[in-house]
Amino acid sequence: MKQPLILITGGTGAAANGTPTWNLNQNYADNIVRAGGLPILAVNNDNAKAYAELADGLLLSGGKDVDPALYGQELKYDFVIMDKQRDDLEWKLVKAFIEKKKPIWGICRGIQVLNAYFGGTLYQDIPDQIGGDHAKGVCHPCTLKKDSILGKLFGESMEINSYHHQALDQLASCLVATAWSDSNGHQIVEAVEHESLPIWAVQWHPERMTGPVTNPKNCVDSLPMFEYFVNQCR
Repeated sequence: MKQPLILITGGTGAAANGTPTWNLNQNYADNIVRAGGLPILAVNNDNAKAYAELADGLLLSGGKDVDPALYGQELKYDFVIMDKQRDDLEWKLVKAFIEKKKPIWGICRGIQVLNAYFGGTLYQDIPDQIGGDHAKGVCHPCTLKKDSILGKLFGESMEINSYHHQALDQLASCLVATAWSDSNGHQIVEAVEHESLPIWAVQWHPERMTGPVTNPKNCVDSLPMFEYFVNQCR
């Protein structure tokens, strides 16, 4: 059986000599392979349609903050770190994969990109705007919608990790919330599914919840999430 080809997005950077780079944490790719897929990295902003023609699915990985201009806001904090080249690439890729009706899965930054793309907004800083700590790997419980992708895989709840200081605020009208957690008495959306397209996303990092080293240390194995997505792409 042919391995589904999964396009993964990464972040921009620079080598020691100043040469521009695209980079991706290895665990995203490793878990796509473990789930039966073949990962490739998106490295060019001008070939979104060709990427969507070639690949069977798109994985939007974690990374820097989304430019607030993309969800109609001014920049509120000087510590918001953006990657505008990546924003441009992912915007084009989401559009191209939607046109092909191919699966898209968002992780951490990925859920924020999708919410902004479809017309939603973000909290630019959780601690300042609503209070609570969801950064630096802190772990906490999460409630899952029973009849959602995650609910069918894991039941009604699970413990998850958090490496984000931003979160979904106004939910895009075409997205359905499927997981929630608490932040200082405020409910934060932790996962979404598109109402009609094969698109879903989570705010946490499942690639760090499977394999030999995990956070939380004794977490539920998240490999089934990767297997679900790869099977979507077959």
